[in-house]
Amino acid sequence: MQSDKCMNKRLIAITLLLCFAALTVTGINTSKAEQSFVPGVIQGDQFWYTEYSHWTSSDAYASIPQDLVTANQTAYTDLRISDVNSTTVTTFTAFYYTDNTQQVARGATNILTGAVTDGGFPAIIAANLTAGQIIHPSGSDGITINETITKDSRQTNRIYITRYNATNGVTATDDRYFDQITGMLVEEIISQSDGGAVSGVIETQSLTTNIVSSPWDPQTITPPTPEFPPLLAIPIFIGATTILLIALKKKHLIPGQLTIKA
Repeated sequence: MQSDKCMNKRLIAITLLLCFAALTVTGINTSKAEQSFVPGVIQGDQFWYTEYSHWTSSDAYASIPQDLVTANQTAYTDLRISDVNSTTVTTFTAFYYTDNTQQVARGATNILTGAVTDGGFPAIIAANLTAGQIIHPSGSDGITINETITKDSRQTNRIYITRYNATNGVTATDDRYFDQITGMLVEEIISQSDGGAVSGVIETQSLTTNIVSSPWDPQTITPPTPEFPPLLAIPIFIGATTILLIALKKKHLIPGQLTIKA
C-alpha cells in the first residue's frame, strides 16, 4: 500500500512537471512568433492612394451605391505615419475630393490583432512576412498570405479572399497586395457580383473598386533598424569593448599595465 502511494505521488509530480514544461514551451513559441511581427514603417513615412470604381447593372431602376460614388469623387488620399511602437501604427489620413473639400481621420492599427481604433488605416500588416503566414497572430480573422510575388520590381505579399452570401446570391472578392518591406497596402481590387432575383426580375450587378498607391521607389524605402533586446545588448557591448581594448593593447596604444577583469 505504501509503495502504491509513493508511486501515485511520483506520477502526479511527473505529470505536473510535464504540463509545466509544455506550457513553458508554448509560451516561448508564442512569444517568438509575436516578436517576428514588427512594423515596417517609421514615423514620417507618407503614402498616396488613388481610388476609382466601375458599376453596371441590368436593372434599369437600380442606383449606384453611395460608397462607389464617393470613391469616384476622391481625388487622392494622403496617408502619413505619425507614430510607431512595437505593435501599433498610428496614422493621419487626409481625403481630398474633386470638389476641393477634404476630410481627415486619425487612429491606430494593431498589427498583431488587426484591431483598428478611431480612424486608423486597416490595411497595414507586419514587415517581411512570407507566403503561408497568418497576418494577425493574436487576432481571430485567420487571414493568411496566399503568395509572395515580385510586383513593380519589389517583393509583394498577396492576399486573396472570396466570400459568398447564399441569401442574396452575392459573390465578393478582395484581392490585396502589400509591400513586403513596409507591410503597407500597394494595391487592392474589390469585386462584387449579384446574380440574385429582385421582385421577379433577374438582376446582374457588378462593381469594382481599385485602390492603387503611389509608385514605389526602392531608393526611398529603408528597412527598419533591428533592435536588440536589453539582455542581449549587454553581452554584445561587453564583448565589443573587450575586443577593442585587446586590439589597442596589441598596437601599444594603451599602457601595458592595463588588465581586463571579467
